[in-house]
Amino acid sequence: MLFQDKVKKAKRGNDKAFQELIEAEKEKLYRMAYLYVKNESDAIDIVHETIYKAYISIKKLKETNYFSNWLTRILINTALDFKKK
Repeated sequence: MLFQDKVKKAKRGNDKAFQELIEAEKEKLYRMAYLYVKNESDAIDIVHETIYKAYISIKKLKETNYFSNWLTRILINTALDFKKK
């Protein structure tokens, strides 16, 4: 299945498509979170929170081509919020 098709399915509420998209991005998300917090367990928490935020707001994603960028932006904002606490 094409990447854009998965994003479209996920936007329509297909949990399996969303899960597959996240699996493809998870390693990158973890590495990026780790760069921000320099701690394994905090990085994992940030990734989980990012996935949750993406799941509840995926219908707001306007351009399917930018799913990866959108997800990365959520992660960066989540990591920055975490560092402020």
